[in-house]
Amino acid sequence: MEGRADHLVLLFHTVDDRKLHSFADLGNIHPFLFEKAIGALKKDFEVVGLDEMVDVFSGDLPVKERLLAVTFDDGPKSYAVNALPVMEALGIPSTCFLITDCIGDRGIYWRYFLNYCIRRGLGKAISSLASEEYGMRVPENEILRVTRVEFSKEKNSRIMNSLMKELVTEKEYREAETDLFMADNDIAELKENPLVRFGIHTRTHPVMSRLSDAEIIGEISGSVDFFNRNIGTKTPMFSVPFGRLYKDYDERTVLATGDLSLKVVLSAYGGGNSPGQPLCNIRRIPVSEEMIKEGPAEFLRRLEAMGTANDYREAEERLYRKISGRLE
Repeated sequence: MEGRADHLVLLFHTVDDRKLHSFADLGNIHPFLFEKAIGALKKDFEVVGLDEMVDVFSGDLPVKERLLAVTFDDGPKSYAVNALPVMEALGIPSTCFLITDCIGDRGIYWRYFLNYCIRRGLGKAISSLASEEYGMRVPENEILRVTRVEFSKEKNSRIMNSLMKELVTEKEYREAETDLFMADNDIAELKENPLVRFGIHTRTHPVMSRLSDAEIIGEISGSVDFFNRNIGTKTPMFSVPFGRLYKDYDERTVLATGDLSLKVVLSAYGGGNSPGQPLCNIRRIPVSEEMIKEGPAEFLRRLEAMGTANDYREAEERLYRKISGRLE
């Protein structure tokens, strides 16, 4: 691991105190811990909006020291209900990346649904379905990992459809797990908030490296269309689902964003950024409850110690070779 880089971009997901099966062990942070962590960050860093951070990277603003930006993935309802009021009280800007098909809980996020069913005690049935679909043994405790690492939208959809036909109806799931994502009225209100910036996070949150070129374009362009219709004409930033370079996405996703005139792409494999960081691959540090539960001081210590793992340095070099001369 390398030492501390100048500027950090943090990644949060849900900040929820409800005991929902969908969120269990998938990065949820209790609001009380989130408030403690954000307060500590405000004292130790100059917290800026992601736009300002990008301008520093690109050289459009003078270089500053110890900048930090806050981002959220997925567009959770808890961003509006629990996280934003804390940040507003401290004057902290943030950027929230939306799974656009899931806004208003219209679409069902496949990972949440499988997690719900597992927590309902249906792991054995899902294991059997997943093993049949993926042609390999999928133990109960490996379901979420395998359906991500070996991701197939078609196979996961068939698993979900089988569950809904035989064990958990869509109606039952929707009534049990409500307000998972922000609604249209939340977005309409918050887009006028000067501390809020929205970005896109694909239509359905697939594993991009497992998609065809056409599917990659469709996932991103569909989110761009939603953004242009409902949020504004300013070009959105793009957050890659899961965000591990050459595990969850490759150069095809980065090149697709260039084809769609998106300039800023954010990953999620850790590490800080220095001025000159390529805008097509900004590093972010995913924040877990484990990182902050021992208190603000330990949380800050962990952030200070975080660098970029050597295997991702090699992945970055590979990416930049692949896209050299192919982005404007």
